[in-house]
Amino acid sequence: MKARIQNHEESVSQDIAPKERTLTGSILNTLVRSIFFSILLTFLMILLTEAIPHSRGIGFPPELRISVLFPICIGLSILNGFLYQYLKARSKRPKIYLAFASFAQVFLIGLILFIRNVGFLLYSIPVLTGAFLSVVWILPFLIDRIRFSLRSKIVIFIIGGLELISFVSAVSLDLSAPSSPEVTFEIPKTIFDAEQKFIDLPSGARIHYVDEGGGEILLFLHGNPSWSYQWRDLISGLKGSYRCIALDYPGFGQSIASKGFGFTPKEESIVLEEFVHILGLKDLTLVMQDWGGPIGLGFAGRHPKLVKRMILGSTWAWKTDPNSPRGIFSFLVGGPIGEFFQINFNAFSQAGIKNGIVRKLPTEEMDLYIRPFLPSGQRRGIAAFYPGQITQANDYFQEIEDFLSKLKEKPALIFWALQDKGFPIEERERFETVFPNHKTIEFPNADHFFFEDTKDEMIPEIKEFLSAHPVRE
Repeated sequence: MKARIQNHEESVSQDIAPKERTLTGSILNTLVRSIFFSILLTFLMILLTEAIPHSRGIGFPPELRISVLFPICIGLSILNGFLYQYLKARSKRPKIYLAFASFAQVFLIGLILFIRNVGFLLYSIPVLTGAFLSVVWILPFLIDRIRFSLRSKIVIFIIGGLELISFVSAVSLDLSAPSSPEVTFEIPKTIFDAEQKFIDLPSGARIHYVDEGGGEILLFLHGNPSWSYQWRDLISGLKGSYRCIALDYPGFGQSIASKGFGFTPKEESIVLEEFVHILGLKDLTLVMQDWGGPIGLGFAGRHPKLVKRMILGSTWAWKTDPNSPRGIFSFLVGGPIGEFFQINFNAFSQAGIKNGIVRKLPTEEMDLYIRPFLPSGQRRGIAAFYPGQITQANDYFQEIEDFLSKLKEKPALIFWALQDKGFPIEERERFETVFPNHKTIEFPNADHFFFEDTKDEMIPEIKEFLSAHPVRE
């Protein structure tokens, strides 16, 4: 009798063990396949986000960056993976019920987006639709039928690893970003001893600027990715003899754009014009670099009597050949790839500044350079928007070219950094043709932000140039 009971217990235990192993294997199998699906879903969502027509950078809702998409895709994938297995065991039509559940999830997300911003919901509809269709069609197929080869697993794990690294990096950047959308902050006097001023323009823009010293006016115009802070050393060295004014364009530095502002270079130039008129500035010497050239020369062409002299370098004033180094840069950095890295990792802002300066900046100075681009909202995207404008703002560049004939009599001091591959010698020679009354100084060991490495040479040259060409003869 005891032997029969013992045999029966052994038989029961043998029956239970395979079932437990089967259940454990099923759970593990569903989890692994759901995670695999989440990797593919994240990749698809990123592609859909970039494929939706929008202005690169500024038209990108920051809520769709990878630090948000990645956890949502993982959560939806695992939830629906196990839900599908549950429905398979209890229904003859698990895919239909999964579709209803997935639609409810997408509807809930859409409702949250609608409460936050109607425009954002409309932008997100293709992304939500893609997520819904992927869950309904791809997930069941992947769980039921797909058998991953070793090569497929390696590829998926590599993609997943890159997504995970990207997610951690993006979250780290988001956490370090200031929470204030206005991005107002103090600049230590030890780095830049200047009073930080603000002015509200009639157009609705709030402009941050510095106004130091007295005498003839030097108006400093910055580039991208940068702000008025880039001129701190030159202003410190010149404010004892001249009135030095440097502003941030709307959306850059600590300035705030008016509602509906498009951030195009022509709009920025018009804001510059408004700023000059409000402050009553005249007899100006424009100091321009990078986008400061097109923005400043557009203003000068519209108001040539207000501008007396030009100081410029690493800039341009005409259409760009798409096949030139600057044109290729515009395509790569101003396109979806550049936007993805800038929006998610602030990559262009950091790399552009670091690579454009030969010397190694102290950490505190470098942190201030990129501070305005840290928020995960619109400001980070503006830095991605402007590279594309190099080849897209052709109408405005044609307008500037038409203006140049009005400026040809202006004295010009041209600084040219020979390490800056985006602005070759041919560009400098073209400026020398535009401004016959010029003096050119080359910097063999300087790059895009040449003034960071050559201020000791530039300051005496600027003073000599201004003395040689007084505002009033």
